[in-house]
Order: sequence, then structure tokens, then C-alpha cells
Amino acid sequence: MDAKPSSSRSNKKFAAIAIALLAVCLACFLVTRLAPVDEPDVPTEDLDVQVVTTEADGQEEPDDLPARAATGIAMQATQGSGELDIERALPGGKRPANLSDGTWTIFVYLCGSDLESQSAAATKDLNEMLSGCTSNNVRFVVETGGARRWRNTAMSPRKLGRYVVQNGRIQEVGSLASSNMGEASTLASFLAWGIKAYPAEHMGLILWDHGGGSISGVCFDELNRRDSLYLRELDTALNQAYGLMWDKFDFIGFDACLMSTLEAANVLATYSDYMIASQESEPGNGWEYTSIARQLSQNPNCDGRELGRVICDSFLASQGASTRGFVTLSVVDLSKIDALLESYHRFSSEMYDLGSNQQNLAAISRSIQKVDNYGCNNRSEGYTNMVDLGGLVATCASAAPSAADVQAALYDAVVYQIRGNLHADACGLSTYYPLYINGKSELSIFQTVAVNPSYLAYVDRLAHGATTGHTQGYSPSSIFQDSLWNWLLGNSQEVQDQVEDNWSYVDDHDGTAPQLTFADPPQLDAEGTLWFRFDQAGIDRAAVVSAYVYQLSDDGKHALAMGETYDVYGDWETGQFSDGFNGYWLSLPDGQSLNLTVQSADDETIVYTSPIELNGQECHLRVRQDVATGKVTVEGAWGALGENGAVDRSVRPIEAGDTILPLYPAMTVAENKPVADYEGEPYVVGSGGLEVSYGYLPVGTYLYSFCIQDVYGDVYRTESVQFEIDENGDIYF
Repeated sequence: MDAKPSSSRSNKKFAAIAIALLAVCLACFLVTRLAPVDEPDVPTEDLDVQVVTTEADGQEEPDDLPARAATGIAMQATQGSGELDIERALPGGKRPANLSDGTWTIFVYLCGSDLESQSAAATKDLNEMLSGCTSNNVRFVVETGGARRWRNTAMSPRKLGRYVVQNGRIQEVGSLASSNMGEASTLASFLAWGIKAYPAEHMGLILWDHGGGSISGVCFDELNRRDSLYLRELDTALNQAYGLMWDKFDFIGFDACLMSTLEAANVLATYSDYMIASQESEPGNGWEYTSIARQLSQNPNCDGRELGRVICDSFLASQGASTRGFVTLSVVDLSKIDALLESYHRFSSEMYDLGSNQQNLAAISRSIQKVDNYGCNNRSEGYTNMVDLGGLVATCASAAPSAADVQAALYDAVVYQIRGNLHADACGLSTYYPLYINGKSELSIFQTVAVNPSYLAYVDRLAHGATTGHTQGYSPSSIFQDSLWNWLLGNSQEVQDQVEDNWSYVDDHDGTAPQLTFADPPQLDAEGTLWFRFDQAGIDRAAVVSAYVYQLSDDGKHALAMGETYDVYGDWETGQFSDGFNGYWLSLPDGQSLNLTVQSADDETIVYTSPIELNGQECHLRVRQDVATGKVTVEGAWGALGENGAVDRSVRPIEAGDTILPLYPAMTVAENKPVADYEGEPYVVGSGGLEVSYGYLPVGTYLYSFCIQDVYGDVYRTESVQFEIDENGDIYF
């Protein structure tokens, strides 16, 4: 672009009137390394495979597992009482007489998935265990499965492999027919076998794979339609194994994305001293196992907290410049979780009562939009609906007396954490909040893991509001009087079906907000500025105001989505908003504009996501813009949320030689119907890396409308106005 960027609006001229509404929502082997297959710089190795048979080898029969309930937690509460009754199961086994001091067994439930089949991530981590595990007192007991392909010559997708890594060697000690690693019975069988065969003074468990947070869970089996372990399934599996244990695990960790949640901590608190997990997506390399193994080999008497610190620090140290800024990892003292749950129960009752007033509900919703969130939460990539627990509580801190108790309990529970500068305010634990109502399946899953009924009722009220456009007359009786929140209900399919039926009312929810009300509807003034003013009802129902821009195709038949901008001036006191658009947009170095959706925003930075093809693979480019300076930083490329809720761990830096193809969702102008995405021109990244510029949109004809998100997460778009950008960068409305 020849024109230099300018912040002036003096060249904006009135030229046209509003046009039609555009409503688019858019085996034993003794080796020192496992050689990855088909990597050009690493040759395939022929491994000398031997099978070591143990007495405990083979699949545990169901009758061999202890008779235990489907859940290890009993929780009950009544509305507004401030009391939360929690009972947790006890271990049912007897401590073996021959356990030696300073011995460790870490069970690794290694569901390889596409992380292994595409990038050998599991093989690399096994090699790290081999490099660091130099003591006979420390062993990793591993079960492998869940991947279409293993990138080494020893493992096979046709079986569940069982291996022991100890003193610099890896042994296959048995194998089973391939089974779904997203089933509770598979995990329970592995743990029951492992606890009998390899007991130790200290024991830990690592769940390795993709994660999706409180709703989607962890371990997405690539061979079984990416089925995953939901939190209630994890509870069931752990309770079965707990019948054989004499004490809690020293730690349970998730080498997976998004699993440091209050809901997960509630489940694990029955079975473990500490939880180690990340609030945010984990980069593809995951944890650094050489340091973990060395710590245990050199300091076998360390506890879960001390080991957790090493896991966090080595994880951070292993990050490159492109990932260091956004990583998180927390060590949570699970003995403190019940105190946190009790204070959060009282807080949730206060939050529910505050939200009964529409003005308070709007204020809370606006504040939560600025709370740090994790994974992806936008209409382009999808919604994980995981937000920072501390940030959520802070939104009501001035009006909810129990907020201070929650914050103190949270501080006590999170005993160590690392966080990049892009998550400087991360508290260490997330929780579910419906930034967008994803449907009855997600809500029914949340109901089964919600930690108190008042917060469940708050979410239920939001869902009713999203469906009907209002919450007048809403009653939480179905949750309280009908006992729909109760951990004693169990986890049977019958119960699950019943729970899902409770949310059938959201079937018709389409994400479109009903007509918002205005004192002055959207209009152009004499200076060519688009503006509107809410009435009081509109102020009380709106949460976020942004703008949306389309570019018309040369023939005028199609509108190509350029995306979303926060260049809007507004005042929530008066309800008046006007466009602050000056023609600036983010573009590739060759001048191609990017289709932008806001991933997150606060007073200092805005993070945008843009759909692209990177070297022929569809993904999303994320960039961060400093609000004060306009400076743009490229964070990397992310995959969209997986079909079953798995979050992509493979965050890719953009490198020289990469080919980027911008994508633009499109629609017909006449019928407002979606059509196939338009493609831009391929752009090859140069030796200096990718720099995204901030300058004028290209010459052309565009459409502009306000995009208003209500307190329930639904969107209303105003009628669009047409504007032109000429060769001088002047804007004509």
C-alpha cells in the first residue's frame, strides 16, 4: 500500500445509505533409544525384541477388580445454605510388606493419538525417560495405544503395549489386544495390573495426550473415533484402582492441554496428594521427561510437590521463543481442594443472587469477557469455555463477601505455577463458563461435573436466556428440588440420558441474539459516522460491542468476510456507541488482508485469529496487537478445536519457506447464504520470518456493521452500510 497509515478521520465522507441486513454467524526390547520412523534425519533402527513375561502379565478380568462404586465422591448441598457436604472414598488395599524406601513407580497412560502418528511426540518422550531414568529405584510403567501409527519399530497400533522404563532400559512386559483408551475400563485395568505388579513407596500417574478441559476430558483415542476419558469416567477408573491401593498417589498429572481445572481437581482430590496440569494449551513437545527422571533418580525421597516444581521449571525451560509466552503449568495441593470448594459454594450462591438482577448480570458478563480464557473461544476456532477461576471470582469481588475466602483458598491450593507473560494473571486453576452455549451435550456433561448447584443454576439461567432472550420467571427448582445436581446419581448411561434430556430446551439455540432495543437505532450522521444508542433494556442485555467488515467481490454478488474489529467508541453509562473505523486492517507483507476474529481482548492487547492454509493444512494464524502502539506480534499457527473437543497441542511457529494461503468465509449478498470459502494468493514467508502489518485495507467496496454480543453469548448484527476505500486511503460511507 502506497498510502501511509493515518489515525485521522477527516477524510471520511458521507456517500450512501444502509443496505440489507447481513446476519452471518458465521514386547521386550532392551535398547537405549526408540528411533522415530520416517524422519529424514533419524534412521529406522532394527530393535532386538525380547518378551519378559511376569506373573501379573495379561488383562485383568472384571472380577479381579474390586467392587467399587462408579464414583469416589459424594457431594450434597442445598440452595443458599452455605454448606457443602463432601465425602471421599478411602483406599481399599493393603500395603505390601516388601516396599523399599525411596522407590518410585510412575504409571504413564500414553494415548499416542495423532501426536504420535504425525510427529512422534510419544516416541520422543519415551526416549527422554530412557535418558534420565538411571536408577533401579525409579521406573516408568507405560501403557501405549490410541494411535494409528507408531513412529518407532517396536510398538504397534494393533495392541496395547505394556512397558517398563528403568535404569536406562525399556522392556516390553506384556501386551493386550487393542482397546479404547477413552474407556474407563481400559485405564482401570492398566492401573490394577500395574499396582499389583510394580508397587512402590511413591506412586504417580500421568495421563498423556490431548486434553479438552472439564467438558471433553483427556486421552482422545485415534483408533476409536477420538473417544476420550470424561472426568466422570476418570473418576470411575481411579476409584476401581483405589480399591487396590493403600494410600493416595503422590501426584496425578496431565501432560495434556487445559486440564488444570477446578472440576478435575475435585475428581483427583479423592485419589492423589497433588495435581500437576496446565490451564492453557500445551505445546507439542509437552513435559521434559529427562529432568523428571533425573530428579527421581537423584532425589528418590522427594514428594509430589517437590517433583511438581521440577516438572514445571523444566517444562518452561524447554520452550522456545514462539511458545514461552503463553505456557502455563500448576502444582495443586489437593488436600486444600475441599476448603476451596466450600468457599466457592458460598460464593456461587452470592453470584447467583447477584445475577438475578439484569443490570448485575450484564455487568458480570462484561467483566467475564475480559477474564483470561484458555484454548480457543471464538466463532472461528470454536469454544472450550475454560476461564480463569481467579478472574471469574474477581468479577463479583466487590459485591460477593465470600469472594475473598475463595481467593485465599485458591492461593493456598495452588502451591507452585509457571506462566508466560501472555498469561500473567493466570491463577493456576480454570473453571467452566459458557462464553457461548454450545448445546445440550456440553451442558449435560457439565451438569455431571459441576462442583456446586448454585453455579450450575447460574449456567442454567444463562442457557435459558440464550434460548428465550430473557430470564424472567426463571426458577432453579429443577436443579435443587429435583436433585439434578448430586454426585450420588452415578455415571450410568441411563443417568446420562436423563441428564441430557434436562437440557433439551437448548435444541433450538442458533447463536443469534434476539433484536436488541435502542433509543436511537444505528444510523449515519452528517459526518459519515455510524452510531447508535441503546435504551436501558439494551444496556442491560448487551455485553460486548465490536464491528464486522465484509468486502464485496468484483461482481458484487458475494461478500467476503474480513472479520471483526474493536475500533468502536462506546459508553456503557449512556449506551451510546459509534464506529472508530479508519480503514486500518492487519495484512500479510504482500498486502493481502487477513480475515480476523477476536480471540481475546483487554485494555492492553487484542489477540486475533485468522483462518489460513499453512503448507496445505487448514489451521489458524494467531497474532497479538498492542492497543497503544499498534505493534503486531505473530504467535504462530493453531489447529481448530477437534470434533470431540480435543485442543491442538501442535502450536507451530511460522518459519521461512512456509506457504500461507488466506481464507475468507463468504456469502451471497442477495440471499444471505454461505458459499465456499474464497482463497487468497499463496504467500511464501521470507528469510526474516513473518511480519504482519497494520495499514489501510485495499481499494474496494466494503460493508460495515456493528456486532453486538449479549450477556448470554449470542450475537446480533445491525444492518450494514456500504463504504468505499479509494487509492488515497480515503473512506466514503
